[in-house]
Amino acid sequence: MDERGLIDVDVASLPEEFEIELAGDNVYLRFDFNEEGQFYTVDLFNNAYEPIITGKRLVYGQRLWRDFTKPEIPQVDIVPFDISHKENTVTSDNFGRTVFLYLMTFEDDEVM
Repeated sequence: MDERGLIDVDVASLPEEFEIELAGDNVYLRFDFNEEGQFYTVDLFNNAYEPIITGKRLVYGQRLWRDFTKPEIPQVDIVPFDISHKENTVTSDNFGRTVFLYLMTFEDDEVM
């Protein structure tokens, strides 16, 4: 199995926030759970803690921020994914257990 970078989110401690280096840029990520909609969100801040994108829903198999073209977004693909291919959604039962955020390689929106 090939090695992929993993962003570890402590779902028991939400909201969780931390600084991380992505594609050579130091940024802040904040994760939370929307109780009403039953989904996870992520906020992206620059290194001065100014918001770049907030409230982005985690969708299984889709790159975070894929629909945005802001130059402040780190040029790296981060994808909620289960490497065993048993899951197909992000839920409170599987996120942080079998579904994790991976740094991925993509071609035509397909997981490589």
